[in-house]
Amino acid sequence: MGDYALLVGNGINNLADGNSWFDVLQSLGLKYHITIDTNNKPFPLAYEEIYFTILKAQQSKNTERKIKGFIADKIQTITSNDIHQHIMALDCPNIMTTNYDLALETCLVNASALKNDGIIKEQKYSVFRHHQINDKRLWHIHGDITVANSITLGYEHYSGYLQAMRNYTATGSSYAKEEFNTLKPLIRRLATPGKEYSWIDNFFRRNVYIFGLTLDFVEIDLWWLLTYRERCRLLKNSDKEITNRVVYYIPACFAEDEKSTAKIALLDSVGVTVNKQFGQYFKRSKDDEKAYYVAVIADIQKAEK
Repeated sequence: MGDYALLVGNGINNLADGNSWFDVLQSLGLKYHITIDTNNKPFPLAYEEIYFTILKAQQSKNTERKIKGFIADKIQTITSNDIHQHIMALDCPNIMTTNYDLALETCLVNASALKNDGIIKEQKYSVFRHHQINDKRLWHIHGDITVANSITLGYEHYSGYLQAMRNYTATGSSYAKEEFNTLKPLIRRLATPGKEYSWIDNFFRRNVYIFGLTLDFVEIDLWWLLTYRERCRLLKNSDKEITNRVVYYIPACFAEDEKSTAKIALLDSVGVTVNKQFGQYFKRSKDDEKAYYVAVIADIQKAEK
């Protein structure tokens, strides 16, 4: 088994019609008779607008539970495709995803067999949440459909989650579980081999390859983690030198547009290597999208031989 990690986004789900995040939002809009505008508003704020609109109409404390329950039910229809199979066939022990669905896990086991193997059984956040399948750990860093309340959507949820992430990484977590009473923050125990509790460990301990993820600037948790990691690396704020690589794959046909150019410059500034050598014809067809992900996976395999 290799010693690297993947971070996979919703791009791999878009290979099948009806599986995109846009499709989920359209269904939500139809159910509650609201217009969802994500073109001119960052989605975490657009979600808060959706929530408040429905809350004012229904006057129910269970409004958010119902919204997230609806989204979980819709996402449950997403099934595995060839790219999910390719990913799960890799000798990769840590697979992180921002996706809420279980399409990766169901390549290997039935969804009913899954349980949260995190040391802390979080009901809202996902610092520790993961599924252990044989020698693989699947980390749903933005929650998953098995606990609808864990699905990370609005600013309130992102902000609380970011606080929990920062505690674990920089200042130290405080939980009732005895094991955490004397546990130092992550950057103070990198030099000491030991148990890894969170997906965050991957970004400091081993090479991480990111693909199928737009990495919009609204993903404040991930951008904070990348910037904090680079601060620690450059200022030597951790108890061990941070030498692992973080690689971000972007299709070549997207790499030169204005928004992507700005993002690539920021990624470069936080020490992330950007790979844009594949996907020249990504936008042409689903087959080209699939070929892109196959090429990316092959490139990761080659790098980790």
